[in-house]
Order: sequence, then C-alpha cells, then structure tokens
Amino acid sequence: MNYLVTLFLCASLMAQAPAPRPSAQIPAAPLYDLQDALLEWPLAPENRAYAAIDGKRLHEYVSELAAISRRYRNQGHPQFWGRIIGTSADSETAQWVLDHFNKLGLSDVHLQPFDLPPQWMPQSWEITATGGGKTLPLNSAQPAYQTKATSGPGIDLEAVYAGTGSEADFAGRDVRGKAVFIFSMPLPGSWRHTATAEDALRRAETKGAAAIFAIIALPGNIRTQLYPTRTNVPTFSLGMDDGYAVRDLIGKMPAGQAPHVKVRLDVNMEPGLKTATVWGTLPGTTNETIYVIAHRDGWFESGTDNASGVATMIGLAEYFSKIPREKRRRTIVFAGTSGHHNGGNFSGTWLLDHRDELFSKTALMINCEHTATIQTYLLGEDIRMANMHTGMLWYAGGPQRPKLQAIAVKAFHDAGVVTYAAPERAAPGGEMSRLWPYVPGVQASDYNVFFHSDHESPATVPWTGLQATARAYAMIIDGVNTLDLKDLQRPPETPPGRAPR
Repeated sequence: MNYLVTLFLCASLMAQAPAPRPSAQIPAAPLYDLQDALLEWPLAPENRAYAAIDGKRLHEYVSELAAISRRYRNQGHPQFWGRIIGTSADSETAQWVLDHFNKLGLSDVHLQPFDLPPQWMPQSWEITATGGGKTLPLNSAQPAYQTKATSGPGIDLEAVYAGTGSEADFAGRDVRGKAVFIFSMPLPGSWRHTATAEDALRRAETKGAAAIFAIIALPGNIRTQLYPTRTNVPTFSLGMDDGYAVRDLIGKMPAGQAPHVKVRLDVNMEPGLKTATVWGTLPGTTNETIYVIAHRDGWFESGTDNASGVATMIGLAEYFSKIPREKRRRTIVFAGTSGHHNGGNFSGTWLLDHRDELFSKTALMINCEHTATIQTYLLGEDIRMANMHTGMLWYAGGPQRPKLQAIAVKAFHDAGVVTYAAPERAAPGGEMSRLWPYVPGVQASDYNVFFHSDHESPATVPWTGLQATARAYAMIIDGVNTLDLKDLQRPPETPPGRAPR
C-alpha cells in the first residue's frame, strides 16, 4: 500500500475509534497496519481472469466518495452531513459516477433527473444537561430523520431515565412533559436497536414525553443517524458516553430534584431540490439484460453504506468494459440510484413503476449495497477490529431459481465472500427490497456496528472484502450468461410473511 495512504488510514482509524471505557480490556499497541494485514482469499487457477478486479483500486474509490462527504461537511454543514439526497454532495457524487461511466466508454451515459418535494434539512442543534452544579454538552446527540423541530430558543425540560423503555420501566414513573432517556442495545448497530424493536420510543411519547433520547450502547461517543422513529416530539440518538453521563447525573441528584435538559433543533424544509439516477450501458450481443445497481447516498462518510457498493459497481463496469462486445452475451445496464436515506427512493420507485418494460428480458439484477466491512467484535466495553471482512446477509433468487443459487454459492466460495450459512428469504434490504419479487436478484450485504454512524469511514471498509464481493459478482454474471431466460425468470413472488393476493 502507498505509504501516504497507509498513514492516512491509520490516522483516520485512530482518530475515529472510540476510547475504551475504564472497564474495557485494553489491547496492546498494534503491531501492524490493519489494511496491510487483511487476509486475502487466493483465486484458483481457473479463475485467474478475475484477478483483474483489484480491491485496493476499489478502496481508492471509497476514499474519493468519502472525501465528497467531508467537503460537504466543511462547506458549512458540520452536524448533518454526508452524500445527502438533493444536496451539492449528491450532485457531486452523481457527476463522479457519470465521469467514471464516460471514462470506461459506456454507452447511453446520462442523468435521469427527479424533482424532490421539500426535504427535511436540520440546520443546527444544541443539547445540554444541567444539574448538581454541572453542565454537560451532549455533542453526540443526532436528530432522528424527520423528527420534529423546536421553536424559538428551544425547550427546557426535566430529565428522567427510563431504562430500556419497557412498560416495567415506566411503571410508577411520571414522564409527562419531560426529556426521557432510554438505553438501547444495537442489533448490531443503530439501524436496528432495542428501542425501536420494542417500540420504546413511541411508548415514551404515549406516556407524555416532550423529548426522547435513545442512548445507543456502542462503546465511546459515536454519533448515529436514525431512520424516522414515527414520534411527534423531538427525538435523538445519543452516544453511550453522553448517555451514561446524563444517567449518572440523574442518579446523583438529591431526592425530589432532577437535572434539566435544554433542547434546540432548527430544521428547514428545503424546496426546489433535485436528484438523479446515473445510467450507463455496456451493449452485448442480445437484447437480454443484466442490471447492476448501487445507491449513491449516505450519511456521514458512509464508507460501507454505500461507498463500498458504488465502488463495487464501478469495479464491475471496469472489468466487463475490457471484454469485447462479441463475448458479452447480454447487455449490462449500470445505474447509480439516488438512494433511500431521505425516505423518497425516487430511483427505486421509478424502477418499480417501470418494471414490466425494464425487466421483461432481464436475466439478473445485482444490487451492490454494503459490500464490505471490517470484522468487529464487542469485547467488554470496547469495539475490536479483526484483519478480515465480515460475513454477509445474502440472497440469490430464492428457491424458485436453484440454478442461480448454485452459481452464487460457488462464486461466493471461489471468490472468498464470507456468508451466513443460510440465505435470506428475500433481498436483504435497500434498493432491491421492492424489486426482488419481479427480477432474478443477487445481493450480499453487511449491517455492522458502525452502520449509519460517523465512524463508518474508509478505514472500516476492507479492500479484501471489496475485492471478494466484486469478483464474486463478476463470476455470477458469467455464470448466468450460460443460462437461458427460462432458467431464471419466474412469475412475481409473494414477499415472506404476506398472504397471496
């Protein structure tokens, strides 16, 4: 690895890694750079052609996309930042993908624009807790997406700690008009956590809470961006250190007294914003198609979600653009979609609405989403990283497509993609979550402890994982091209858990 890149990654990882709590098992100083020590899966001689897909090169793309996020942050958005749909970072990311498609010589390269309805854009916020002669700035507080703003100078509320937010925790406790703090266990990160899984946040609102804080129990003081919580009062995630500090402050107050929390959240509903799908095509020798998609948006640096997926898509475009057209059986259509972190999913909705015309001769869709993450372990009260990539949730067309499943299983094994022992019953979330019933789909994705947080940086994306997933997808495309459409296409499927209509 280039020496300067190594220094950057080391510095980034050390700067963002949460400091171990006093009770954590503290490791010794590292003896090697993690990215340099990652375990790489060797290719068998018959698969040497896929060595052209270089994970270190793909990792450079992840770093470039993360830099777009940081530029947006540094241009006056220090709290709510990332490659957010409708912003200048969204436009810059679209142009980045467009430039790569053009450089590779793809045909029909263009932007498909979408007008957005007014978008929820927080401008600034400030949360402080005061009591017992102490004032605690809760800098890790992050408003849940689409949460309600405060007005004027904000609100001043009595603070109460409600444990995990169960009915037992609220029993005998009056939280009306108060700021309620709830301990929430990540499952494994902030995308899914116990406060949402057990409906604790909405329970707090039902009990009369005027503001709600979910303490995400990841060691350190990690900022996490939550999806909409469906509450009608200001609702925030909070880092574990800040959350414990408030909990301890509440616990040490004299009987009958409680600390107060000041909450100010300014939000604009920004009109007139735009986003786009970025299209590019590699013509084949038939009018049958393969789609490769990746959503472009993400919160913070969003290394895994979804710089890794976009880098994987570009890696596949690079690989197949070097194969002569006469050797490409099917036309490969690449789409950098707008994404779904704003709740709109305009690209995905358009694909769904036009599925009959788009997918009538489609043999495969690959959704490149969360394609690589460093393996992490929660040891005591510290997050430890290992020198390998994580296991992936995966889906390969379902049991109605046994030939596609067999191709995918072999490709994942041959390329070194670590997978869960059993596949998912449907595409594991994201851009394919509504499309999989209508198209033969493949997706391998990871949802990790740093997911949707300010620690999800290029340093948490292993080049070996990028390489393995991209190589496996290339193998799957080649394998599918040995099959006829009749082996792949099926009537629309019924999503798991839903009754047939």
